Amino acid sequence: MYVGQVQQTHADTDEPLSAVLQELLGTLTLVLLSSSMSAVHATATEVLTEAATADVEIAGLVIAVGLLAAGAMLRIRSDRAGATIFGALGFAFAVVVLAVAVHSNGWLTKADAPVAAWFVDHRTPALDDLALAVTTAGGPAETAALGLVVAVLLVWRTTRYGPALVMLATVGSASMLCTIVKLIVGRERPPQSIQLMLETDFSFPSGHVTGTAALSLMLALLAGTRRSRAVRTLFLGIAVAIVVAVACTRMYLGVHWLTDVLAGALLAACAVTLGGYALHRLDTGGGATDATPPRLLMNRISL
Repeated sequence: MYVGQVQQTHADTDEPLSAVLQELLGTLTLVLLSSSMSAVHATATEVLTEAATADVEIAGLVIAVGLLAAGAMLRIRSDRAGATIFGALGFAFAVVVLAVAVHSNGWLTKADAPVAAWFVDHRTPALDDLALAVTTAGGPAETAALGLVVAVLLVWRTTRYGPALVMLATVGSASMLCTIVKLIVGRERPPQSIQLMLETDFSFPSGHVTGTAALSLMLALLAGTRRSRAVRTLFLGIAVAIVVAVACTRMYLGVHWLTDVLAGALLAACAVTLGGYALHRLDTGGGATDATPPRLLMNRISL
């Protein structure tokens, strides 16, 4: 009789215990399913967001390339004004696309870290010294000083203020726009652990590349005025080589990302497109009283 009561008591105790365990197991299963669904949803959202961002960036680049292509076609048809407008818009739109990609850490910034790591891995003492020398020569102060010297020489040799003022205005406006974009985007510099020279201001776009590109390209245009196509191409190639050298040193020193230097070059190209049109108007007598404007300084230098 006593044994039967004990067995009944254990049976009564096991029954609610089993119910509790089943309830706990069910709750745990629901939690796991909920967590899994949340993780899947978060992953899917992230993937779709990245895909949407990539689509927007690609569409923006297509529009920029389309504007540049339209400008090139208008230039072939001798419509310099239309070519200038579409060309400047194309370069400006490309800068905007890069700025959006940088602000949202988009698809176009994926190469920044690998490129920076590649430059860091290929450092040598000799290249360190060379990079510091090149980047110092292409600094904002040095670029401004060289621009002023060239402007004075232009006025002295040609007695014309127009080309000198256009060159200074182009370089100055490019540098000013660079500063404004830096403040708007507010991108941080690469980590100080990879910097060979300390830079603490905003990174996008590169001021060194913007100033160097604007001045070098304007000097190439001045030097190529009324020259043959081969000579103009040579001067343009030299200018591009200088810009590439400065851009590479900025990445080598660890103070800029790839998208920073690309944006600087595009911003300078936008300003130079407008400045080049102004030089063309001056050189063809637009707004001038003399039918044949005197040659610019660079045209008097024999090759």
